[in-house]
Amino acid sequence: MKVLFLDIVWPLYLADGSLIHRHELVSNLSGLDNEIHIFTTDISTFSHMDNIRCHYIRPGSLLTLTLNYFRSSARLVGSETFDVFYTRNPNFGFLAGLFCKGRCKALVYELNGIPEDESSLFKSRCSKENSLQEGKMINLSRYFSSAKARLKVSVLKKALGLSDKIIAVTPGIKANIESAYNIPGKKITVVSNGANTSLFKPLGQGECRNDLGFDPETPYICFVGNLAPWQGVEYLVKAAPSILSGFPECRFLIVGDGVMKNELLNLSKELGVADRFIFTGVVAYDRVPAYINASDICAAPFILARNAKIGLSPLKLYEYMACGKPVVASAISGVADVLEASEGGIPVSPENPQALAEAISKLLENQELRAKMGSKGLSYVTENYSWHSVAKQVDGVCKSGLKG
Repeated sequence: MKVLFLDIVWPLYLADGSLIHRHELVSNLSGLDNEIHIFTTDISTFSHMDNIRCHYIRPGSLLTLTLNYFRSSARLVGSETFDVFYTRNPNFGFLAGLFCKGRCKALVYELNGIPEDESSLFKSRCSKENSLQEGKMINLSRYFSSAKARLKVSVLKKALGLSDKIIAVTPGIKANIESAYNIPGKKITVVSNGANTSLFKPLGQGECRNDLGFDPETPYICFVGNLAPWQGVEYLVKAAPSILSGFPECRFLIVGDGVMKNELLNLSKELGVADRFIFTGVVAYDRVPAYINASDICAAPFILARNAKIGLSPLKLYEYMACGKPVVASAISGVADVLEASEGGIPVSPENPQALAEAISKLLENQELRAKMGSKGLSYVTENYSWHSVAKQVDGVCKSGLKG
């Protein structure tokens, strides 16, 4: 197939979950003998891959970048035809469906969340912050105003309606768009996220600790990800005093950045555990496995809001397990199922610091249990959740769209 990926694929060193997904999907789809066209600000990102055609977008301000992107994409779509337009962006899906469908055989839209749920969480967080310190988050609050949220939902609904095939990363997302957006179920296929099992794999803990400058004897609990409201990292901070009462030498790695960082830092100070937390800030994608492998236990304390409604297919869960680490995570659909099927970790009640502390403490005191869970999780993810297997499923959905 000849596929146009309608998104900007940023340099991987800027990686967040969304970018990692795009990068891995593009890489693995090209490995299935597809010709993939992408737009990128760094043409060297995929320079080593023969089946990827990079179209350079000159960096600049958001407005300049957007104008350059639309100019380049319009020129490309006007000069070439494609088998598939593929996007995860509702604006691009909407515009392609309206104006460019004649230049492709199928438009495939991938949905990873419900935008109104994310907007409401950010809006709630902003209101809380503003009540504590007036004016601090006013720009973000305005961005997620109700009028703009309604517009985003309207654009998404149009994009979904114009698509030939839709990929949802969880059954909950599929069920939601069937009911709330009146999309036929036969149009939607569930394809979970995955892990790069060539990059995320077991490495020597001692070597990783030495590389990162960590103490060789200290127990480390690790969280990796965007510090966004739905991640629930505050519950790990709240669990820390209880964990430290039994394991005072323990340290907590928070690998990533985001809007919650300052709130989490302040909470750790209020609870008197700030010196036990290491906030790394943004870490390059290819360096993340070193932090996971340097750790003893990995945590994913997702909250109920947003997550319980649509379920989860979290990259961090698969990446933790691909490194052979036991996981303690919230018992939410898509997480609890994987932990129970693999026996690779302990699901706990969401938003419950005590339950989180008890599960982590149980693993800290039992090295044999940690090793057993880590080994089982590794086997399960390698077999079921590699990006190669994800790409094969996506490839099948795209080809079914061509037949339709």
